[in-house]
Amino acid sequence: MGNKTEYETLTLDNGIRCVLERVKSPVLYCGLTIGAGTRDERENEHGMAHFIEHLLFKGTTRRRAYHINSLLDNVGGELNAYTTKEETVVHATALKGDYRKAADLISDVVFNSVFADKDIETERGVIIDEINSYKDTPFESIYDDFEDILFAGSSLGRNILGTKRQISRFRSEDMHAFVGRNYNTDRMVFSVVGDISYKRFSDVATEMFGNVPQHLSGESERVLPPYEPRRTVLNKNTYQSHCIIGGRSSSSVSEDRIAVALMTGILGGAGANSRLNRTLRERYGLCYTVEAGFTTYSDVGMVTIYFGCDKENIQRCIDLTYTEISRLKEESLSPRALSMAKRQLLGQLAIASDNSESLMLSAGKSILTHGHIESHSAVKERIEALTADDIRIAAEHTFDDANMSHLIYR
Repeated sequence: MGNKTEYETLTLDNGIRCVLERVKSPVLYCGLTIGAGTRDERENEHGMAHFIEHLLFKGTTRRRAYHINSLLDNVGGELNAYTTKEETVVHATALKGDYRKAADLISDVVFNSVFADKDIETERGVIIDEINSYKDTPFESIYDDFEDILFAGSSLGRNILGTKRQISRFRSEDMHAFVGRNYNTDRMVFSVVGDISYKRFSDVATEMFGNVPQHLSGESERVLPPYEPRRTVLNKNTYQSHCIIGGRSSSSVSEDRIAVALMTGILGGAGANSRLNRTLRERYGLCYTVEAGFTTYSDVGMVTIYFGCDKENIQRCIDLTYTEISRLKEESLSPRALSMAKRQLLGQLAIASDNSESLMLSAGKSILTHGHIESHSAVKERIEALTADDIRIAAEHTFDDANMSHLIYR
């Protein structure tokens, strides 16, 4: 699938793991995946991980914000970052000749950021504006509200941006405390995808990250509370009704995660041939967008079905969705349908692996989660080995009545 790659690894004395995947290209992608995100925030830290991600670009003990932003820009490269529920990732794109410069910049912003009070005040306004913009997008905000149902009582259920009230309270010492507690060297992976030798990869990685003091993670504070399914309707005064149906599912390390992924794709994946798209959109013309998604975390996952429609059609869409769910639970796929679904998933994975930046980011997450990168051939074998019973069982477990929650925006 995709370009043929091979990977080599290195573990530094401080516990930081490094991985190189070689591809023939003048462009190099590298990033540091840190196993700390929204889920690691305490009650008074909601929004902290994302706030810190913004501040990483505002100044270090070695560079001012202008120099951080222009170092790679001046040579046609780019520095970027993002925050998820369980990770913070800082990554760069550059010509392979600028590999050392990119790695140096990533190391500097992660380990030497100062979190100056004046920068916190400036960025506070930017993030509050981001929160306001997000609230104007019900297609996005409904997912956060739904996660708050599935993971109520846990930081995993909180949205990444935080709240205006909490954001207004953060100070420099709070940022340093969060980093000091959660930026652990044994929960970091430096990944590189590019046309460089292993020696150059290891020399630069050791130079830029090897002198970072060892800071090992302690006992995990990530707790998953019990789950009580809910049916919730929120009056949002939106033009359309928006609906999410779903529940908890397999984690990123569960044995059945590939079966769940294939089942979710059959039901409402990206292809126009998904069952829900064919029924709700193509056959009855009830909605423009309908999709099913499977998201995994370290100890749990979730399957969601989303659609937006006219308010008078909401119950009909729900009924038709449950009809398709029942078909998956009760009827085994024909050999032809199963083969087609497998080919579609394999094709999607091949296309994704042909993007070197995505390859770099997924390599970091894979090492962090599994300790290795599963080869394309091994993934293909796991997909090909799935049976119709595996898909039916995945649907039965996922869409059990005791697991299903609804959230509707009216």
